Amino acid sequence: MDILMKGVKIILYIICVFQMNYASAQYGKEGQELLCRFERRFSELDSLIYSVQRNLSGTQGGLCPAAVRFSSEPDSGLFSALDKRVDAEIKAFKSRTGLQITGQTHYRLDDGLGMDEDDAQSRYNGKVQAELRWSVLQSSLFKRKGKINEIRIKGEIDRLAYEKDRLGMSVIRQKEYFRQQHDSLLCGILRHRIDNLSLLGAAHDYLLRNENISSDELLSILNEKAEAERKLMSVVNRYPLSPDLSCPVIHIVRIDTARLLQHVRDKQVELKALDLRMSLLAQQESNTGYWNKVDVAPFVRYSYYTRTALPHSSNVDAGVSFKLPISTESKRERQSIRAERELLAKEQDHFLTQVYDEVHFILDDIERLNLSITGEHQRSKELRDYLMKRKEAYSNRIGEYSRLARMKEYNSYLMCLEKMIEYQYQRDCQIANLTRYLTDEPIVRFCYEEKIMN
Repeated sequence: MDILMKGVKIILYIICVFQMNYASAQYGKEGQELLCRFERRFSELDSLIYSVQRNLSGTQGGLCPAAVRFSSEPDSGLFSALDKRVDAEIKAFKSRTGLQITGQTHYRLDDGLGMDEDDAQSRYNGKVQAELRWSVLQSSLFKRKGKINEIRIKGEIDRLAYEKDRLGMSVIRQKEYFRQQHDSLLCGILRHRIDNLSLLGAAHDYLLRNENISSDELLSILNEKAEAERKLMSVVNRYPLSPDLSCPVIHIVRIDTARLLQHVRDKQVELKALDLRMSLLAQQESNTGYWNKVDVAPFVRYSYYTRTALPHSSNVDAGVSFKLPISTESKRERQSIRAERELLAKEQDHFLTQVYDEVHFILDDIERLNLSITGEHQRSKELRDYLMKRKEAYSNRIGEYSRLARMKEYNSYLMCLEKMIEYQYQRDCQIANLTRYLTDEPIVRFCYEEKIMN
């Protein structure tokens, strides 16, 4: 039975091998032209696949240049304006002297009505009064350091909000750079595969018109070509054919997980913002107290009286004015601030757990994509070696062979390169996603590369 099956396979292979040859002999020029086009294409592909220039491999390790290029330096102008605003608020606070001048003037309307109960010595018909009052507890001298620190913490929170927006744009720019790199590589290889599929389609159309094969294979080729063209159309820019199709040297990117997670805990923007908000609440709790509602103000008052029967007179008074609220409002405010700070502590723990989970998911995905890249690289090496052996076999052949099958072998190799480029793009985007959890360090500080040679 095994011998019979082998015999059937050999017969089917012989039929396939001589299809093109038979059609060429029967229909002359068109078949001969197709054969020549196949041979030229095979020669061109061999020169690109076994090239020693390695242009394709030279662009594969683009992670570090991109990460350095798009580390996104802070906007010095924006932060300088923020610092000026904080300094202005501090100066405005320090300018609170607590001093105020009040005054009044009035005329007594009952002078001519005989309703004045004052004696003749104290009776007056007009009064002008001015007072200088110093509210000590409402000046910048009261809890000065604490309130200045509160202003600075609010400024740092605003700075982190700008930092978060900057990091978001940094990730977008990095991914855009990786996308352009991915598109340039993918477009160069896709165009080669589409050219191969066009030639395969022309050959199958020729054989179909001459009733040598069924249309099933042609439909499969047209569908594959349409899919490749749709993928090519999704590339915004147009890139030339790749000048090198040799199996590239790739880089496996490893992440120093322990150091990265520690840095995330110390420097992650949201966590730092939560730390600052807790510090702000602690400072506000310290700044809040009963004395904030108390008003103690020494004063000096000058009064001038105008009289009709007696000479005008004046006097100067000095004293202390005070206002003491009878309530537990300040105590309740401190309790409210303390409860909010405890809530933030719980929120911080929850957010830290969430961040750790997200980072671990990204790291796991990076490792999975590294394995996929390694697998496709190994497959591309095996296919490249296979194509070399087939090339030698075709060179040493006697008679004709199936050029259609040989072209599909080249396309299998090109599809392997496409897959590898896709996996590298996905991995680099995941590494860019880690930038969202960093503030003052580029992600490359936590990465190291392992080069995989051919």
